[in-house]
Amino acid sequence: MAAGEITSVDLDPGEVALVIGEEDGQMSVRVVAGGDVPEDATDMPAAQEIILALAMRLLTDPDFHDDVLDWYYDHQDEEDEEDEDEDGEAEK
Repeated sequence: MAAGEITSVDLDPGEVALVIGEEDGQMSVRVVAGGDVPEDATDMPAAQEIILALAMRLLTDPDFHDDVLDWYYDHQDEEDEEDEDEDGEAEK
């Protein structure tokens, strides 16, 4: 994707997206909901609560950002090892 190119995503009414970007060297975070939550609602749907909590934590806790990346890279390594194991077994 070229820089400055806009991509659109259609969300179902119950879906919520966390959009993370970078502007001028700073992380930007947006929460986009597929549907509106009524203003008189007493409880927020679980998906929206989770996304808002992640967004707030990413914005306020620099260590969490690093922890998330570490978790991601650790799991990528595990998936790569599993793929290699499956490929090795298939060749036998």
